[in-house]
Amino acid sequence: MSNELQTIDVSRLAEYTKKIADIATLNKMMAPNYLRDFINAMDVTSSMLSKAVKANLDAKTELDKVRAIAYLDKSEDYCKSKGIKMSNGIREAFVDLDEDVIRAKDKLAATEAMVLFLKNKYQAFRCAHDDVKKISFNEVQGTAFEGF
Repeated sequence: MSNELQTIDVSRLAEYTKKIADIATLNKMMAPNYLRDFINAMDVTSSMLSKAVKANLDAKTELDKVRAIAYLDKSEDYCKSKGIKMSNGIREAFVDLDEDVIRAKDKLAATEAMVLFLKNKYQAFRCAHDDVKKISFNEVQGTAFEGF
């Protein structure tokens, strides 16, 4: 896995994720704390997401590079060792067999998964924030003495 991805500690999001389930028991007095927590969760998630996007772009660049190396440099040696006549189709087929290409594809898949995960987490925190806001500013729900 990418070094950039290893620096992203998603366990920090677990505490905030647990608070989403607590929204059902929320009262208006607790709402400001939850609003603050979900704003913090979005901030932390956004920071992690930016690192993951950078790692994803780096992984795409690396994949392009190792594909080119496999196509232009390694495929000829492979064909010679196997006694295969060189052609563009053979070069393209070899690219998918190259170990460096396979590792780069795995790295790209991991970074794409992390980006998707963090985008979804951010959206969940955003929705939770909006829900808490609706609960806390809805005049119809509850009484004026709720939470006392």
